[in-house]
Amino acid sequence: MVLVLFSITAVAALLVGLVNNLTKGTIAETEQRNKDLAKLEVLPKFEGEAELQDTTRMIGDFNINVTTVKAGGNLVGYAVEAPSITKNGYGDRIYLMVGFVEQEGKTTISGVKVISQKETPGLGANMLNPGNSLEKSVLGMSPAELKFAVKKDNGSFDALTGSTISSRAYANAVETAYAGYLWAKGELPSENDAVSGATTTTEAAENNNQMEPEAQKGEVSNE
Repeated sequence: MVLVLFSITAVAALLVGLVNNLTKGTIAETEQRNKDLAKLEVLPKFEGEAELQDTTRMIGDFNINVTTVKAGGNLVGYAVEAPSITKNGYGDRIYLMVGFVEQEGKTTISGVKVISQKETPGLGANMLNPGNSLEKSVLGMSPAELKFAVKKDNGSFDALTGSTISSRAYANAVETAYAGYLWAKGELPSENDAVSGATTTTEAAENNNQMEPEAQKGEVSNE
């Protein structure tokens, strides 16, 4: 009887392991497919088949993936996947896909899509909603002219209602993406410059977070 139970347990454990391995593969494939779609969603529409060239950069301890997108041999733009480096959201780090296009010698942000977030539903998670205040703060704007902080911290970003912490992380992720774009273009010569570019303008906001213990207790009070 004991031997039979042991055999059943062993088989069950083996099946669970196999299912987990299959599920991991499926999840990873789905995540990659969603990222590839996001690369095109944050850039202007174009005709022809997309040509994607990925380059991975390190900023601090983080991988920043920069994808150059072309169609018919013509540059469409750059899609940069980046996390919030110096600021966590209310739940965890926020990962964004940010599109950059170049026209007449000027770079503008063509789109932003949230790749990963664990923010509070109805509050910080509203960054998923199309046309939210954070997205509106950057679409069509020149990143060189943005201050990567919420307006409460004298920045350019309109924070989501009741979600200052989440909004600060979003702004920092956009800044990190811009640093990755500049580095891929050769306009930031070293990793240290990239790290500096992704942290300098958020130091004041970081200090504000440390001065707001109430904001750490709940998303509702983090305004």
